[in-house]
Amino acid sequence: MARLYSLNRREITLVLFSIIIFLVFYNFDATSDFLANPNLPGISSNPTADGGLDMDIYGDWVSDEKHISSVHEQQEKEDASEGDIWLKTDRIPEAQKQVIFGNIGVNDGFMHWGKDIPETRIVKHVAGFSIMDNVIMCNGTIFIVTDSPSSFPSLDSIASSADNSHEAPLPKEWDMLSIEQARNILGSYGGLIQGASWLSYDAVPSNYTLFSLWRTHSSLNTSTSPDPFRTPRRLFFPNVPTYKGIRPDLNGPIFRRHRSDSGFHPYLPKAAFPMLGLMYKEDWEDYALMEVPFVFERLVVADFGAAARLANDVPPFALPFVGLDASKEWWEPIRQNLAKFLHVNHRAQNLDSGREKTVVTYISRQDATSGPRLRKADHDALVDALETLHESNDFEVNIVSSEGPWAERLSAVAQSNVVMGVYGDSLADSVFMRASGRSALMEFFPSDVFIRDAETAVRSLGIRYIAWWNDQRFETDSLPPVTLGSDLAEEVQIDPASVVHAILDMVTRT
Repeated sequence: MARLYSLNRREITLVLFSIIIFLVFYNFDATSDFLANPNLPGISSNPTADGGLDMDIYGDWVSDEKHISSVHEQQEKEDASEGDIWLKTDRIPEAQKQVIFGNIGVNDGFMHWGKDIPETRIVKHVAGFSIMDNVIMCNGTIFIVTDSPSSFPSLDSIASSADNSHEAPLPKEWDMLSIEQARNILGSYGGLIQGASWLSYDAVPSNYTLFSLWRTHSSLNTSTSPDPFRTPRRLFFPNVPTYKGIRPDLNGPIFRRHRSDSGFHPYLPKAAFPMLGLMYKEDWEDYALMEVPFVFERLVVADFGAAARLANDVPPFALPFVGLDASKEWWEPIRQNLAKFLHVNHRAQNLDSGREKTVVTYISRQDATSGPRLRKADHDALVDALETLHESNDFEVNIVSSEGPWAERLSAVAQSNVVMGVYGDSLADSVFMRASGRSALMEFFPSDVFIRDAETAVRSLGIRYIAWWNDQRFETDSLPPVTLGSDLAEEVQIDPASVVHAILDMVTRT
């Protein structure tokens, strides 16, 4: 019979030690909590006493299951009641959660209507801008389904041809069907695109596309509108590809492609319209190639070509401003979204309080590779004059480049109540300045050139507008006739002393 082997004291100690180590690491979380207990003798309650290594590894991010995302300490500086956009779910009422997060389930994307095909309803319309319910897209064609075509505006006042914005849309692009025709062509079931969708049908979007779409959409947010106001969920660009140029050969060399021009910086919708998803030509083609009709529950359409055919003396993007009613504060929620995202003061400015400075921002185009810019001598003189103004305790001055970082430029504009610069696309951002009774946009033109785009945009927000031809000043009641300029790198002359005098005159007026 074999003799049993007995462990000596050293071997027993090693076995017990191994078991303890195993149990400690197997239950590591519980052990960490135990050792971190500040009530235990010899355990420091100061988290920074020996936390250098932890800080180097993990940083100062805080994880909290009640946050939608981890929140850096910089984002915790302001309480949510002070306009913090970093939401905590335990601070959101149930009704607001439904508005923010929605209540659409995974099985709510398709519908079977049988013979009761959804009938299109026109909600609001002005040339080039329409709000409609139950618009159907199938195989790339947008259909209006109605037995009362006379109750709808003509298709050429709703949209244009993608190939030629001066002409009405082709039947393969937009069409109107009777209910019986729709049953035969579209069938008895399809997809459902829920909520409010935006559609920019232009092949060349404008810098004011988002501005005009929100103004059109805001016509539903009035005390006299019987229709519910729902924030937009997505924006389609059916005629704008995601990237510029010809698609590369997949078997060829790899090179970086540039995004197509959408009329705005790609960061802007993510900051100012954080719930708005963007879809381009390729996404639209995906829907078309599925060969199934899709019903837009609500569709807000912008087509600047259709607007231009009937705009007369108003810029095409501005037709919703003159043809559709909206709340006086229609743009303020969007402006505040951007200001909060950039972490700058989002409240309306009250210069009469005596506690706030006048903030002046000059958007310089001197670094631009094309287009107009100030004559170098005038640019230098204007910078010197503004820096002298900055030495006063009543003024804060920002000089930013139109080609500089987006956040730097928009942060300056969002805090300003006076913005100035050479005419062109870079002044479209002036709609985000802080409005007050003394807010103003100053736009510098070459002599005999004038464009109303920026003037129309800021005046719709109650912001004063001044145009300059050298030392000649024009305001709303004395604007020159519209005369287009050149895309060449032309030099613009101004009188900096007159510009600064106008700023001082505006600030001191009662």
